[in-house]
Amino acid sequence: MTIVTAGFLAVPYLFLIGYAAPRFLLPAYAVLAVPVAEYVVYLFTRARRAGRPVGLAALALLVVGHLAVQLQVLSRVSASSHATGAEYAAVAGALHRAGVRPPCVVSGDQAVPIAYYAGCSSRQTTGHDASATPAEVRAGARRVATAVLVAGEGGQPPQYARAWPRVVLADTRGAGTYTGYLAVPATAEPSRP
Repeated sequence: MTIVTAGFLAVPYLFLIGYAAPRFLLPAYAVLAVPVAEYVVYLFTRARRAGRPVGLAALALLVVGHLAVQLQVLSRVSASSHATGAEYAAVAGALHRAGVRPPCVVSGDQAVPIAYYAGCSSRQTTGHDASATPAEVRAGARRVATAVLVAGEGGQPPQYARAWPRVVLADTRGAGTYTGYLAVPATAEPSRP
C-alpha cells in the first residue's frame, strides 16, 4: 500500500505537468523511506544469514542506481545553470557598456536575474512580479538609468518605452537576442575619453 501511495504522489509530477523539478518528488521519497527502512531492519535482524548478501546487494544496487541518476541530473542542471548565468552576465555587461550602471532599474524579460548581475533594481509592470506602474518606471527613468529588456526576434517593448533608444545587447541560446530600450539620464551617461 505504501508503494501505491508513493506512486500516486509521484504520477502528477512525472506525467501530468509540463514543468517538473526533482524536489517535487520529495513527498514520494518520504513515503518510500518507511518501507526501505523496515527492509533494512529486517535484513539485519530477521533475515536468514544466507539471504542477507542477496538483499544487501539488491539494496546497494538500488542506492548506486539512484545516485547515478541524481549525479546525471546534477551535472545537466549545473551546466545549464552555469550557461544561463554566463548569458545573464553578458547582457548585464552590455547594459553597463551602454551606460546602465548602478543605481539603475531593469524591467522586462528576465529582469530579476539580469538586474542582479548588473547591480540594478528590478521593477516589473506586469506579471506575478509586478512592482511598479508604467508611470512609475517612466518617472524613475528621469532620475536613474533604466532599461526595458525584450528577448527574441520580433519582441516589442511596452508602450511607455517604445520611444527610448534601442540597443542590441547580447545573443543567448534560450531566449534569442536581447534588446534593451534605454533611458539614461545625462548624469548617468558613461564618461567618454
